[in-house]
Amino acid sequence: MPPRGRKRRGKELVAAVATEAPDVASAVAPEYVEAVIEELEHESERRVKKLKRAMGDMRQEFLNHFQVELLKIPRKIREMKVEHFSSEYGGSMEAALKKAAQWEVEKAVLAAARPRAVAATPRGLF
Repeated sequence: MPPRGRKRRGKELVAAVATEAPDVASAVAPEYVEAVIEELEHESERRVKKLKRAMGDMRQEFLNHFQVELLKIPRKIREMKVEHFSSEYGGSMEAALKKAAQWEVEKAVLAAARPRAVAATPRGLF
């Protein structure tokens, strides 16, 4: 619902037009001017609602995209405290991601170097 001040200003505008320009006031009825102002108010309210809806949709889309991007960061870095992240990597996400890639390589090398245990089954069971 529009603020009450708008209607009063519209009526004041109609009164000002009627008193300041008598030749125009006789050509245009004050009721017509009020109707036009009322229609403009409704149109502006409709546009504001549409913009607010679009803003809400864009906000939600941004939050979803943000969540996806956060999930791309390795868990070890996501769970770090800000102070630790700043002191360790100087606040640089690029340095942190390089370190995370290095961790992954080290983990893969260790996994490859580890001897694999073969499950032994007794001969008579199968």
